[in-house]
Amino acid sequence: MTNPSSTAPASGSEPLPEPGGPGTVVLDVGGDIGALVVVAPPELTGEELEIRAQDEDWAGRHVAVLPRRLPGVTVPAAVFSSLTAGEYHIRRRGRPEEAAELIVRVIGGRVTEERWPA
Repeated sequence: MTNPSSTAPASGSEPLPEPGGPGTVVLDVGGDIGALVVVAPPELTGEELEIRAQDEDWAGRHVAVLPRRLPGVTVPAAVFSSLTAGEYHIRRRGRPEEAAELIVRVIGGRVTEERWPA
């Protein structure tokens, strides 16, 4: 018997998980694909962070800093999924300057966690 509140995918192979709370994400990492979590100070909650691969132009790929619920604590963070392994530059979206505010190396098959600079 299936859970009536679950949603079956089009393929019918397995039910999808129940909807999560605000800030919930599912990451698919493996091979040369990783993900990045940028833990931010509370004052950045609601702002958007933009990311680019090293030596690429800013193309507008961005995510919001949102409250992420962890066991016993809520942490403001931006989550970038499905990143090819390599070096990335991150800045607050809309900044006119070219310089990155944070530079990180994403490793394939892993979730990399970095803290926003103070």
